[in-house]
Amino acid sequence: MTATAQSVKTTKRVGVVLSDGFELLDVMGPYEALKEVQEHYYESIDIKHRKMVDKGKSGIECNLQVETILASFGDIGSVVRSSSGVSIPSQFDMSLDLEATHFDLLVLGAGSIDKSDKTSMNYLKYHLDRGGSILTVCTGASFVAELGLLNGTEATTNSLFIDIYRKEYPEVRWMDLADNLKRRFVRSTPQITTTAGITAGIDGTLYQIQEWCGEEVAEATRQCLEWPLPIHD
Repeated sequence: MTATAQSVKTTKRVGVVLSDGFELLDVMGPYEALKEVQEHYYESIDIKHRKMVDKGKSGIECNLQVETILASFGDIGSVVRSSSGVSIPSQFDMSLDLEATHFDLLVLGAGSIDKSDKTSMNYLKYHLDRGGSILTVCTGASFVAELGLLNGTEATTNSLFIDIYRKEYPEVRWMDLADNLKRRFVRSTPQITTTAGITAGIDGTLYQIQEWCGEEVAEATRQCLEWPLPIHD
C-alpha cells in the first residue's frame, strides 16, 4: 500500500445490517468512520501536523465516496430498536436486492441478524458468492460461523465468548485478542474480516478504509476520530 490514496472511480457501497436488539456501538463505530470518509472529512486534516486546515487544502486526494446504508429486512424507513433502547430508521430493504449485488461490504455486529431468519442468513452467503465482503464486529462473527464460512480459518470475536464459540463452532480457529492491542482484527478470508469486541470494529474499519482509499485517508480518519490505536495490517 502506498502512502498516496488510491483513485477509485466507482462508489463503494456499505450496508450496516440491523435488526431489533442490535448492539449500537458495534455498528455505529464503523458507520461513523465510513461516514466521515463519505463526507470527505480527510480533506480538512493535516495529518503530518495533526491540525485542521481549510477543506480541500490538506494535500490528500481520494476519489472514493463510501455510501453507508443502514440495512434491515423489513420496510424501508421502519424503525429498528437497539439493545440500549436507541432506535434507528432503516434506509434499505434487502428484498430490493434479491441477487445480493448492491453492497460491496456488509457490517455485522451483535444482534444484526436473527439466525433463525433463513432469508437474511442466506443473503450473507449470496453476497459473498457474488464477490462481496463482510466485516464482523464482536459476536457478529457467529453469523458467518453459523453458515460454515469460517471453517478452517482464524477468526476472532469478543473475548468473553471465545470459549463458547470454540465449543459451538469447533472447526474455526478462534483467537482471543483481549490483551493484544496490535491485532484487534483478523483477515479470516480474502472476503471476511472478523474483529474483537465492540470498539474493535473501528480498527477493522480503518483497515478497510486503508485498502479502499490509501494510508493517508485512513490516517486522517483515525485522527478525526482521535482513535488511539494505530492502523495495523
